[in-house]
Amino acid sequence: MIPVTGSFTINASGGNNRKCDVAIANHPFKDDDVVRFETSVKKVKFFSGNYLVLNINSNTIGLKDFPNEALNFNNKSISINDIDGNTGQCTVTLQQLRLPASKEISPEIQSLEPSAIIELFKLTFDKDVNGQTIPPYYYHAGTNELKGKIIFDGITYEPVPVKVEGFDKTTKGTLPRPKFTVANTNNAISALLILYNPLKAEVLRIQTCKKFLDKENFTSGVNSTADPTAIFEVDDRWYVDRIAIENPNAVVFELSGKISLTNLKLPQRKFRESKVKV
Repeated sequence: MIPVTGSFTINASGGNNRKCDVAIANHPFKDDDVVRFETSVKKVKFFSGNYLVLNINSNTIGLKDFPNEALNFNNKSISINDIDGNTGQCTVTLQQLRLPASKEISPEIQSLEPSAIIELFKLTFDKDVNGQTIPPYYYHAGTNELKGKIIFDGITYEPVPVKVEGFDKTTKGTLPRPKFTVANTNNAISALLILYNPLKAEVLRIQTCKKFLDKENFTSGVNSTADPTAIFEVDDRWYVDRIAIENPNAVVFELSGKISLTNLKLPQRKFRESKVKV
């Protein structure tokens, strides 16, 4: 997730429950996006936290549900009216959707004939969480009929017969819960589950295009467009939340994101599920 720098203005009388305006040139945010607002301005930093976006225009967003409640600052009660008109620098970070990691990606995926999209995965077990410290698994699911090894940023990703689905994101409804299915031939995966606890294991998803892969992937040994920074999203991390299905044919793992908006506490209030539109 990429933080975007802007300048805020406290607007105590703002409409639509908007009490803080943030100026960001050509901002990428939409109505009801969930963002994190942070600032080092002493009288305002107490209000840092997660808010819904009100898209005012292409250069300004409003933070909806910005709290009215008085807070303690240097042993003095302070309310939104006490800092009305205050300005300063801030950062705003999109929480549920992420910005492209490379400027090369946007024109590529918008072109009439984009290069084939490649999905790579890194599965990491943590000793404190999973009870084991083992080298990460680097693999790809063979999308776009790629059946051999793929090298990206100097790392080799092995082809694994898995099915991945459900990564699509939307600003409406609930957060996605992707699933990946692994063939359980001869109960091989079930046997691994006895050795390793997969719950909360981290799955890093990397999406790029074929044209950005390392030169070793091409028979000519040359690729002038290789770019290890050209990925769709930064920090696209998921975690194994539960084993949805386990039988002699397959094991299905259900993933969840890092944040759950249900019962997420905002400054001075609770983010209720009925209010969230992501």
